[in-house]
Amino acid sequence: ETVATLCKKHLLFQIDNGELKPKSIDRREDTIKNQIEKYPLGKMQINAITAIDIDNHFSLLSESSLSNSSIEKALDVLNAAYNWAIARGELSINPVAQIKSTIQRRLANREVKTADDADVIVLSQEERDLFLEESLKKNKWNNNYKYYGGLYGRFLLHSGLRIGEFIGALWEDYDEENGLFRVDKNMVYAKNRDNNNEKKHISITGSTKNKKSRLIKLSPEAIEDLKLIKERFPGKAKEHICRTRTGKNYTATEMDHLMNTIFRNLGFDKEISGTHVFRHSFATEMHNQGADIKDIAAYIGDLESTASNYYVASRVKIRTKNDETQIIVPLPTNKKVPTKDEDSEH
Repeated sequence: ETVATLCKKHLLFQIDNGELKPKSIDRREDTIKNQIEKYPLGKMQINAITAIDIDNHFSLLSESSLSNSSIEKALDVLNAAYNWAIARGELSINPVAQIKSTIQRRLANREVKTADDADVIVLSQEERDLFLEESLKKNKWNNNYKYYGGLYGRFLLHSGLRIGEFIGALWEDYDEENGLFRVDKNMVYAKNRDNNNEKKHISITGSTKNKKSRLIKLSPEAIEDLKLIKERFPGKAKEHICRTRTGKNYTATEMDHLMNTIFRNLGFDKEISGTHVFRHSFATEMHNQGADIKDIAAYIGDLESTASNYYVASRVKIRTKNDETQIIVPLPTNKKVPTKDEDSEH
């Protein structure tokens, strides 16, 4: 049995036992096909593999243009498949586990940042202002918004929602009277595995990514965004908030394209891409205003460690006198926001 075959068998086992969400199934399937099966390791017999073979395979992946995320997925798939084979009594040694920590250290070194690199990609204050202004522009000939998805982007920037949470949200999830928004769904588009259906991909609505629902208090800006969306694209309680001109559901990829059109028209750097930059920018803005990481994580529905390491930017973009952009680490300050009583004393 080859390594690729083992990985495929393990994936089928996970599917049959409901261990993976549809989108995760697609990702693992692509990982096996593109980062394992196409390489010499994928064609080798599982009982002949040594730690050296695993090391050589990941050296090849590291020399390619693949992102660390893609390489780490391949490492996880191989490690899980071998552990599964050991649990079933088919193998006694996992060669991946023997060298996993070494490979992870190499991947970390692969992403060493220079003084000019951002730690987290976010919109600067200037870029935020430009985007918010551009997203409200209208056509002169019909007074319709220039960008169909502009209002949707504004709400993502002012709420910090995941794109799947937003495209899965219904109007009934919004308590307009109290300014509350229920986040308990996540919509993804995954490969259709039903042979009776001709569609290649279908929308699937499930629980949130961390399987925890939350009821968030919206900011005045987010409330205003929903007001504008409702005026332009009204919908009934059971209808999705985020819809195309024909009333269909948007996919995450389509929403990314809509935002990228605005970013490119504004002349933003290519590193600013897709809708996830809004979530990063929202978390960073909350942190800059004095919010605690624990509270930020609870609001955006993520772990504290994830919010701290991947969502809050410690380096900021500034404009120099020569109109050049530089990445700097600002002087630390006390970000505590004064209470009304403290403010009145001063």
